[in-house]
Amino acid sequence: MCSSLRFTSLALLHAILGVAQAQTPICAVQGAGTSSPYDGQTVTIQGIVTAVYTGSGSLGGYFLEQPDCDADANTSNGIFVYDPSPGGISIGQRVQVVGIVEEFNGVTEITPTSATVTGSGTVAPTEITLPLASYPAWEHYEGMYLRFPATLTVADNQGWVEYGQLTLAPELSLTPTQTIDPNDVVPSGTTSTGVSNVAAVNAAYALIDRNYVVLDDGRTNTYPTPLPWIGSDGTLRTGSTITDLRGVLHYSFGEYRMQPVGPVPIVHAQRPSVPAVEGTVRAASLNVLNYWTTLGEWGAQTNGELTRQRTKLLAALQALDADVYALHELENNDVAWADLLAALNAAVGAGTYACREENAFGSGGTKSVIFYRTAALSPLGALDALNGSPFQRPHLSQAFVVNATGGRFLFSTAHMRSKLCDNATGNNQDQGDGQGCFNSNRREQATALVSHWAGLRASTGIEAHLIMGDFNSYGEEDPLDILRASGLQHLGSVEDHSYAYEGLFGALDHAWATSALTGSITGTAVWNINSDEPEALDYADDNLSRYQPNAFRCSDHDPVLVGIDATELATGIGDQRMMSDEWFTLVNSRAQWTFPFSTVGQVEVYNARGGLVWRSMDRGSIVHDVTGWSSGLYLWRVDERVPDGIAAPAARGRFVVP
Repeated sequence: MCSSLRFTSLALLHAILGVAQAQTPICAVQGAGTSSPYDGQTVTIQGIVTAVYTGSGSLGGYFLEQPDCDADANTSNGIFVYDPSPGGISIGQRVQVVGIVEEFNGVTEITPTSATVTGSGTVAPTEITLPLASYPAWEHYEGMYLRFPATLTVADNQGWVEYGQLTLAPELSLTPTQTIDPNDVVPSGTTSTGVSNVAAVNAAYALIDRNYVVLDDGRTNTYPTPLPWIGSDGTLRTGSTITDLRGVLHYSFGEYRMQPVGPVPIVHAQRPSVPAVEGTVRAASLNVLNYWTTLGEWGAQTNGELTRQRTKLLAALQALDADVYALHELENNDVAWADLLAALNAAVGAGTYACREENAFGSGGTKSVIFYRTAALSPLGALDALNGSPFQRPHLSQAFVVNATGGRFLFSTAHMRSKLCDNATGNNQDQGDGQGCFNSNRREQATALVSHWAGLRASTGIEAHLIMGDFNSYGEEDPLDILRASGLQHLGSVEDHSYAYEGLFGALDHAWATSALTGSITGTAVWNINSDEPEALDYADDNLSRYQPNAFRCSDHDPVLVGIDATELATGIGDQRMMSDEWFTLVNSRAQWTFPFSTVGQVEVYNARGGLVWRSMDRGSIVHDVTGWSSGLYLWRVDERVPDGIAAPAARGRFVVP
């Protein structure tokens, strides 16, 4: 828009006739509210130029500041002068401007009828320390020259490619429920319902709102070329830092933004190499972000996109070099996983990996699969798939034997309901506790999985159990509390992040293990190849000019990697006393368990697929009538409840109901 279009006839008349006007302090023009008390009026102001932005795609003007304008902290001393062609205006000049005050898209600015250089001067930047005392408080600094002396971290880079902007904060901002339990003041608690600690979650969100600033590049055009502040490897990762940032504060596109004055001293975060987890068996989990060979639906839209998506995923899988993978969000058919497996084997050697999988009920949607290295592992028994309600896709479990040692372990995938609110009703709507939509469904899924997995361990006699996947739950959310309460142990650090959403980081992808396995774990790590990278570096056709054929931004979730010392794994299935008279008898549909120990014993009975059928606890012996039970094989497990309440495995067995 040409500046002359913003003039009024009165202002032009004053300029032509040279009518003298009394100077109005800039802080008075800004006022203490959200809009100027002089809006629409002609004023004369004087200040020192702190920044100039001219040329195509720029802000089109300059900033004036009047130091020590008044003692009111609620009024800004700076203002934007809209003039795309300001002539010889430069930083450090003292300039008198006559012009119209206007509230233009939320920012107070002056459209000049005249501008006269009256001398020179300097402006010391106002120092800002985050967090702000209140939110929103940026209005008090609108148009002023600011300095952030502390080191700021790039906390969000998703607007970098399209808008040339970054969100900065003192450190990466964790999603509050990553570390704050909505229903337990102490994070180690395992309560999985209630809202007793939601106030702490909301307080954390409020602090985050006061703890960031947006850095813009001084331009208004989209997809700026060249990209500002780009690193030598063609990216700008979150975690990069800027110390002693200086600029002027401007309001545009609904947000206050720092427009830089001088060079931006950015130190780029480097792309990480594959974490070292040691061990002789490596397990990995990765959400592959809708790997669909059916084009034009959830995943790739074109053949070119599919080729680039496959290239990036292969780079990640090869670098992880795992012996077993839990892969999530593949198209729910037998084509997509076969395509990815064939490409992986073509890259590393024919027959290197094999797949265990089962389709979800119905058509459409996604599924999880297990890839395993045939030279390292051999399946033990059939694949177990927990399918149907309350799940959206099968949860897979496979027992493996380590070929080199004979050690055995169970490996399970998990991919719980997402936080997207599509079709959410009742308790599955967002409850305002920081856990998003469908948390009730995820709690139900966690409860069913805990029971099912316990049944698998009982029926197979394999206590060493590794569970990996996308739980769609941050570190202190209810579904994970249910897993903790069951005795499963979380692997990794609470500070790990595998996912970023709107500038907030946390872990949705987790690894869990039973106590029988944790002693064999040699390391757990998240490889941050996706969450710290801009989405605009992925495989999409729109990003072709920025595409890199490597693992970075192959998905929106980061992979999790676990190392296992296979020499520590048990080679048998423990103390299994089948149909021993000491423990169990079945006579005329009357099942009886007799305990040789003096403490309380707990009996659990599972069907052949690992589903819990019946449970009871007592001292001495337990009797139960199985009349009416379906014909087939049943597996039982007896645990001794030792004084601290922990279940100590005692015996297992099986029986058949005719």
